[in-house]
Amino acid sequence: EMVVTGSLGKAGKNSKSLGQYMTPMFVAKFMSSLISKPTTARVLEPGAGEGVFLRILDKKGFENVTAYEIDTRLAKRSPAKISHGNFLEIPPKPTCDVIIGNPPYVRWKNILPEWRDIFKKSEYWNKIMNGLCDLSYAFIYHSVNLLRERGELIFICPLFWTETLHAGRLREHLSNNGSLELLINLNEAKVFDKVASTIMIFKYLKRVKLPNVKIVEYRSKEPVTPQVMNKISLLIRRLELQPSDSDFHFENDVFRAYLTEQFVGGKPWHPIPPTAQVVKRLDAIEAVVQLGDISEIGNGMVSGLDRAFRLEENPKVLNEHERSSLIYVYKAKTLERFFPSSDPIPYIFTNHIDSQDELKQFYPHFYRKLSDYREILEKRYNYKKDIPWWHWVFLRNKHLFEQHGIKIFVPSKERYDTRGYFRFALINDKEGKTCYATQDVTAICIKKHATKEKIEYILGLLNSEPIQKWIVIKGFSRGGVHDFCEGPTSIIPIPKVDWDNPKEVELHRLIVEVVDEVLVQRRLNLTRELNDYVLKLLEHKKKAKTLRLDSFS
Repeated sequence: EMVVTGSLGKAGKNSKSLGQYMTPMFVAKFMSSLISKPTTARVLEPGAGEGVFLRILDKKGFENVTAYEIDTRLAKRSPAKISHGNFLEIPPKPTCDVIIGNPPYVRWKNILPEWRDIFKKSEYWNKIMNGLCDLSYAFIYHSVNLLRERGELIFICPLFWTETLHAGRLREHLSNNGSLELLINLNEAKVFDKVASTIMIFKYLKRVKLPNVKIVEYRSKEPVTPQVMNKISLLIRRLELQPSDSDFHFENDVFRAYLTEQFVGGKPWHPIPPTAQVVKRLDAIEAVVQLGDISEIGNGMVSGLDRAFRLEENPKVLNEHERSSLIYVYKAKTLERFFPSSDPIPYIFTNHIDSQDELKQFYPHFYRKLSDYREILEKRYNYKKDIPWWHWVFLRNKHLFEQHGIKIFVPSKERYDTRGYFRFALINDKEGKTCYATQDVTAICIKKHATKEKIEYILGLLNSEPIQKWIVIKGFSRGGVHDFCEGPTSIIPIPKVDWDNPKEVELHRLIVEVVDEVLVQRRLNLTRELNDYVLKLLEHKKKAKTLRLDSFS
């Protein structure tokens, strides 16, 4: 019931490694209603806090309950008996029938150093924990190991471990040892005070193989209330009445409920609603490559203080040295679907200047402007290097921008629900001027000879509704913000064209033709036509696969 890592060592009262968030009573009641074991079952609460779960379990008649809490101040305030100790130090023997609660969510950097060291060196822990994990991963992993066969794990926690790449080993461990029975995605709705995160409630069964998972989504940004949890309970009951192969699907503006195939292995666990047939179609067809197979992908460069390097004055006032030291930059705000919404922004670039005297003598306008920000520039993060105050701090992927005269830019963080689409823009170097990007943009640079398909075809796919639906459902998002850094962007599926198939060759031509018209005429209303062609291509590939399978059989 308490998000606390506190526990792990001598943390101060206000330490980030002792972040405590009490579970509302109505949420704890709902979670306890998910227990299917008899009241004689052995129940464990790993972070008891002030005992809200314990009070509910007692009222329900559970007789064999064990609870741990490391913060003695809270343990003393509980009306129920709580052992003052560290849950993670319990030997991992399968002794529990039910584990229920709210595991601590504490980022790696805020976990106490002695525990980070244990996670790194212990053979038991380093199978799961690494420098990108948070403490809740350890609680989930340890809880699974403490469950008996058919034991139940019921937790409320952030959703991220079901999606992030570095939680792959944790998902694989759960998949190998049982099944997820229920996943309730509360999205960004407020559950805890002062917590802004995507929250989930899940129920997991040890050593049980289920064919599917019950999914309930709360899609409002209004706070979670007892009425919300009552509606979720009703939807769960409806799902329990459905056969495992059912296409039952409930959806309105606030809730969605459906069955999805059981999650398997360490890949991101993305539930796919029955309405998302295009996602299933993309995953099923052959001749699909991942975007990372045919392109180099990287985030833009880091200045450390954009306003200092952004040129505000007319370039005509600059001298020859200064004009030749400008670079032209796109930021996320300058991108639209298919094309940039404005010209690139001129930026001061002085990393080739070795001395302050040289900067002052040959680049006087730059020197005056940057000097206004010198105190701030000297305090920038410097990646543990001695970086002159007039330099950009990190020229990440600069070579990509310079090697590719034509590329695709996308904002590195994007909220789909703000616009209803993601923005992939074609960027062409103009008049011999290389176009760069800052860190809020990700560049997709198609490798030469990696694919016969035109870049306009790939641009059309990325901006099409079918591919964007796939990204919404199977891409990585955090708190409603979709991530387009290298990892998540590289796995976007790109249907390859069968160049021996006239139908596919023609659809490739039509997609390119529509994209060219959008680029020339700036007509975004043509996306409807584009979506039609992409859907026809996917349908054709699906039929072609079916025909090959029928022929083989």
